[in-house]
Formats: sequence, C-alpha cells, structure tokens
Amino acid sequence: MIKRSLFNGKVEVVISELGDGNMRFFGSENEEEIINNQSKLGREVGLTGEQIARVRTVYGDRNVFTNYQEITYDNLSSYVIRVSEQHILVSDGLATKCTDVGLLLPLADCLGAVVYDENLGVLGLLHAGRQNLEQNGAQKFVDYFASEFGSNPKGLKIYFSPYALDYKIFKLDDKSLSAAATEQFLAAGVLAENIIDPKINTVASDNLPSYSHGNTNKRFAILARIK
Repeated sequence: MIKRSLFNGKVEVVISELGDGNMRFFGSENEEEIINNQSKLGREVGLTGEQIARVRTVYGDRNVFTNYQEITYDNLSSYVIRVSEQHILVSDGLATKCTDVGLLLPLADCLGAVVYDENLGVLGLLHAGRQNLEQNGAQKFVDYFASEFGSNPKGLKIYFSPYALDYKIFKLDDKSLSAAATEQFLAAGVLAENIIDPKINTVASDNLPSYSHGNTNKRFAILARIK
C-alpha cells in the first residue's frame, strides 16, 4: 500500500497494491470481495464504505468520455462503493468539497489524476485513460472546475497515479498518457510546477496489476480525500 500526504498536507492519497486485494468487479461472484477490499482502503484514511464515491467508467456503446460530476451529500448514495456496481452511476471524473467523503478510482494501466484547488477546497479524481484524453478530457476537467466551482487553473495542483509509462495514444501522435494529460492540463492554464508525476510504471511493477501483463481481471485503486 502506498500512502501520500499531498499539497501541503491538505489531501490524503492511498494507492492499493496486489497484496491489498483485487479492486475490479468482473462478475457477480466477486462483488462482495471487491466492496470489502475497497472499504478496507477507505479505512486507511478514516472513511467507511458509505463515505466513498467511486469513479465508474464503462465503455460499450458510450461515445462521450468526459462526464464529470460533483459529489455532494445529496447524491453520494448514487456513487457510493457499498452498493452493487451496476447501480453506481457512470462517470469519468468526480469532484467534491466534502471533507468526509473519499473519491476512489480502480485502475490497471490508465492514468488517474488527483486534482485539488487549495483555495476553494475542491478535490477531484479523473480517469485519464485513452478515450478520455482523445477527447481532451484533462483540459475539460479543469474547465469543469472553473465553471462549476470558480477555480483558477493556475491554483490547481495535480498528482498522477501509477500508469503504463510507455503506453502510446495513436490518435494523439503516439503521445504517452502522461504527456497527453500534461499537455492538456497546461493548455487549460495549470502551472507546470503544480503537476506531480512520480512516474510509477504499472508495467514494470511487481506490486501493481497491469493489463499489459495479462492481469485483465485485476485492478489496483487510488483513493483521495480532503484531510
């Protein structure tokens, strides 16, 4: 398990590893197991399963992968990890101002971006995968912060989860996930010095599941909360 205190101690982040259990639903037979694994991750930052909202991104017939939602006390139950996966509303990124609510995103090789507005106390978690980035999703997430919360992009701080460092996005001139996301964040007005990329490679790690290595039924998760 990887723990980080970010942005002057204002945000706590926990990243699960293989030893913390699978974080991906891949059939009804393992749903209780995954809910318990995700709940254990939440307890590392003092949250129960009823206080954690999940970014649930699905593919299938979807054409738009820039669906962003604010989590409030009124709509938390529609995203909370303690309910059946099929009942969690689909999104590509979540944001919240609630200090006792966590945001969770299961991942394999895609990039997860923690976004924080320290001035306004808004926390976001973005699934910056290929489909999202092909639709300029990182820039749109910053635009969402600006339009919904009044955020100044120059005041936003970003942290990248582990991801497949060498994965190339064909439609974006073979840019890597981090290069594409960084370019879009910068274009939106985020300052380069406010983007933290630890460059943890899922493909090369023995502690993280990687889709590229054939771990198609396993995911790790990143969870963030305002401290």
